[in-house]
Amino acid sequence: MGNFRTIKNGQSLQGVIALLFTPFSSDGKEVDAASLHRQIDRVLESGVSAVVACGKAGEFEGLTPAEIEQVLALVLERVAGRVPVGMGIISVEREQGLQAAAIACRCGADFAMVKKLTRQQLHEFYLDIAALLPVMVYDQSNEGNLDLEQEILPLLQASERIVAVKVSGNVYSFGQLKEAAPDVPLLCGWDTFSLMAYLSGADGVVAGSAAVMPEREVALHQLALAGHWEEARKLFYRQMLPLIAFSTPDPYAFSVCKLVLHWRGLFDSPVVRPPYVNTPEWMVREIRALARQLDLVD
Repeated sequence: MGNFRTIKNGQSLQGVIALLFTPFSSDGKEVDAASLHRQIDRVLESGVSAVVACGKAGEFEGLTPAEIEQVLALVLERVAGRVPVGMGIISVEREQGLQAAAIACRCGADFAMVKKLTRQQLHEFYLDIAALLPVMVYDQSNEGNLDLEQEILPLLQASERIVAVKVSGNVYSFGQLKEAAPDVPLLCGWDTFSLMAYLSGADGVVAGSAAVMPEREVALHQLALAGHWEEARKLFYRQMLPLIAFSTPDPYAFSVCKLVLHWRGLFDSPVVRPPYVNTPEWMVREIRALARQLDLVD
């Protein structure tokens, strides 16, 4: 692996980074700390290299600032320095982004995973947050994919506090990015493309599936590092991709994932908050059947 930019503890953001889901009480009103702890224990036991709390998968958009701080504090306490902890700052503009970054700094997060709402004043937005703590940049905004030459590369050149790029939109650009920015970890942020991302040079993944089936994401990463591509294909196409196909499209993506975590005994309740939607009953039955076929649940 390369000589990469690092966060404050000297570690680089590569390997399998789990996007933690935020569990709620059955009425959706409270954060469920016990379920959150079980999720964290499971992903750490499986060998993930970092975690992110309160990202999109963690329902950042449905949490109050006080709840964001509560969740991040719970995660940091449970992880206890074993792996880096990031905080998601998702679909925001400057003021809300800086407020969230202040929470991350106050709690002691190692980095922020940041997605901007629009593409206006993109450069200043990211540099302002990077002045507070290291940043993993999305290659997207809510208005679409960022331009590699005009937007992403100038950011990387402007600040070494940009310590990784989460590639969710330009999933065929890993080779080009790797050549242009060899010191920056490049992480696949679209679970459906993780195997192809490894084949084209990705340094890891940032994935919700790494919280749902962390042992398989870690195994896939290890097979990719070893160049065991036939085994990697069997694992990904047969044991991972069928569930990922169900758990990617909105509005049910996070409900699907939480159902599997519930059936695996990690979450007491699979409830999601708006703007996301709880899975309809017909889909629950099909997901359960699929999870059984994939040996994820009994």
